[in-house]
Amino acid sequence: MRFKWTAHSPDLGIAIATFVLVFGAANVATGALAPGDCVDFEDLTPGTVYNVTDSFADSGVTVTAAPFQWSGGTWTSAGFTDVDTGNLAGGLGSDMEVNNLTLEFAFGRSVEDLRFLFGEYGGNINLTINGDFRNEPDFSALHGLIVGGTLVEVLSSPTGLGVVRITGTVNSFSVGGQELWIDDVCDSTISSDCVDFEDLPYPHSYSYGQFFVDSGAIIELGEFFWFPTGSTTGGSCPVDNRQLSGGTDQDVNSNNINLDFDFGEPFVRLDLLYTDYGGNVNVRVNGALANVADIASLHMTTLGGASIVLQGPSGSTGQLIVTGDISTFAIGGQELWIDHVCILRSSLFADGFESGNTSAWSLTVP
Repeated sequence: MRFKWTAHSPDLGIAIATFVLVFGAANVATGALAPGDCVDFEDLTPGTVYNVTDSFADSGVTVTAAPFQWSGGTWTSAGFTDVDTGNLAGGLGSDMEVNNLTLEFAFGRSVEDLRFLFGEYGGNINLTINGDFRNEPDFSALHGLIVGGTLVEVLSSPTGLGVVRITGTVNSFSVGGQELWIDDVCDSTISSDCVDFEDLPYPHSYSYGQFFVDSGAIIELGEFFWFPTGSTTGGSCPVDNRQLSGGTDQDVNSNNINLDFDFGEPFVRLDLLYTDYGGNVNVRVNGALANVADIASLHMTTLGGASIVLQGPSGSTGQLIVTGDISTFAIGGQELWIDHVCILRSSLFADGFESGNTSAWSLTVP
């Protein structure tokens, strides 16, 4: 996806497309953001325009418009925001185009963790967390920084789409930019140990550079590597409901694309259901990539310091199990369906028994 933006005025010498969102506890909210819930702007009427001092409500949260600061330090109150349906933030339904404005969000409570989708296509951004204000060229400049006592992490793609995740207690929050769209401002508490793709709309297909969130995990769609050489960014990830992976309800089809799972913390085991109908498979663990002719080739192998085994009733359908100290995981195929991607955060047994370590056996029975 390519975008061209021409909203810079040579007469003014400044960008006229700047906007900020501020989430603050100072305002009186109509309610409170529920755990795991999102301000997704679906309560709003597409095409509606808001200016400074205007306010609206979405998902029980009051949002009020305020000024934005350009990169040179000048503040403006001349901007606007509108409810857009172009999905330029990488979400679905409605998102917000931000343009020379600040929006103040009153969550109605402290949020332990926060995330939002963005599409940035030029100009500077503002970020304020718990009163700690930052003015940066783009979101990537904030990756890994401590802002307002929280950790800021930024996942971004070449298309301009990305996700900002804020780990820690958020009492007030603001974000904005010059050519910015945002969506799905969420309490990002992991709501389940399994990504089962039930949060996703059917039918819908995701493409390279996009992100989606399911059960609190962030999944990025990335480049797929053919076997033995070559790669593509032209693949897709459709949401399916035929249970071809052997799971229930919805699953997803990796069609020449990789799904990079971000669970927000390390784990010691990952299980997923799969059906491999043909073509090669990519699996990445802790940054190490295995590019194999078929998924069966992964059985009883080691990758990124973790062990991989396959279990299943047939050669094409089964369960993939990865065990070890795991911080990152990705998988993709050419005709691959997956479901129930589940993690275990801590070892059940401190002595390694669960990994087949026979030294853990004892001849003494209590």
